[in-house]
Amino acid sequence: MTKDKDLTVGNPLRLISSFAASMMIGNIFQQLYTVVDSIIIGKKIGSLGIAAIGGTDWLIFLVNGFLIGLIQGFSVLLGNKFGEKNEPAFAYYYKKARKICIAISVSFVIVLLLCSNLLLTLIGTKAEAFDFAKTYVDIIFMGIPFLVFYQFFAATLRSRGNSHVPLIAMTVSSLCNIALDYLFICIFHMGIAGAALGTILSECVVMIICGYRLYRSDAIIRKVNADNSFKAQGAYKELIFIGIPMALQSVITAIGGLIVIRNVNNYDIDFLTGYTIAGKIYALLEIAASSYGMAVVAYVSQNHGAGHKDRIRSGVRYSLVLGVITALICSVIMIFFGERGMSLFVENKNVSPDVFMYGREYLFVLGLFYPLLYILYIVRSALQGIGNTFVPMISSFGQLVMRVFCAVILTKFIGCSGIYYGEISAWVLADLILILTYIYQMYIKTSNR
Repeated sequence: MTKDKDLTVGNPLRLISSFAASMMIGNIFQQLYTVVDSIIIGKKIGSLGIAAIGGTDWLIFLVNGFLIGLIQGFSVLLGNKFGEKNEPAFAYYYKKARKICIAISVSFVIVLLLCSNLLLTLIGTKAEAFDFAKTYVDIIFMGIPFLVFYQFFAATLRSRGNSHVPLIAMTVSSLCNIALDYLFICIFHMGIAGAALGTILSECVVMIICGYRLYRSDAIIRKVNADNSFKAQGAYKELIFIGIPMALQSVITAIGGLIVIRNVNNYDIDFLTGYTIAGKIYALLEIAASSYGMAVVAYVSQNHGAGHKDRIRSGVRYSLVLGVITALICSVIMIFFGERGMSLFVENKNVSPDVFMYGREYLFVLGLFYPLLYILYIVRSALQGIGNTFVPMISSFGQLVMRVFCAVILTKFIGCSGIYYGEISAWVLADLILILTYIYQMYIKTSNR
């Protein structure tokens, strides 16, 4: 039986920190297997293999981001119903969301497999890396149903305050992925295909674990299959209305990333490789930010459903303090130990020194401003938790504008380093939009009532 947790009672700091810690451990394992992918590919296939994966990162993020954002939107509504202690409504919305997940899984696989050549061409994939990239994305796209239902089952559990089962599932999956990477690449010599296959099979493991535990929970399964006492008018519309802005938020971010990576592909292979490796380290250190964000969404959505405005305010304040402290620690790692971390992916003797130079510069610039990213995650998640998914989408559009401006215009004046500053300017603009909106909704608008 799953362990649901009521986040509307108890110490906010303790609740958020413990929830975020569970998510953090799970996300560390999730990132661990992506890092292992890159390390094994770098060692066994070389820099061209890493460049191929790096060139497809934003394309995969575009697809996965839309799907995950949509599902996170569903979880906000589910969290509201759980906070209201309205189990029939929770079960009814869960069942409708599950049907949407089935439909999008099938349609996305078909469309993406038909269009993968075109998509890789549009983002300017280098000719020498094209075959590697196509093999990788085609296999990843075939695994979309595993991703969708893992995310849906895990999001449902988190909406009920349960971060324990997703943590166990992700830990097991990550260990499986590492073993499969070694098996497929080092023993069976399957190359890029082996890395992609290991990833989707690991997602299948997570899906099975979370789905099994969810369906074993009497608190949910009885309501879904037997309780017909609750019938909401326009349930699909409500789910889509709250989910689409969160999905589009990720799409907008990904479009900016795709435009950036197209410009990155205009530079030599050393820059692309250094940028990709540094990006892996950046993503690893971003884990805590996304974990705080997931915890804040669950906490705020339940308390919003229960009508506890003061608990929301105090919980967000505690989260910001935790987030900034964590970000400063990450900044130290990026600035002073970033280059050492890059050597895990490629050996100095096998690549140009320029690879490390580019990666070191990228990590240094990001490290100087890293707390801005953590603030972005936390405030954005707080707004999403109270049902405001529109402004976070607008903030993502602002990020898109800044990333594209810096990648297309600023690089003409200061060279490839303009791409680094695109990230910083995107964080600054998004933080301004999100913070001002949060202050208005949680302090000014509330006090005027």
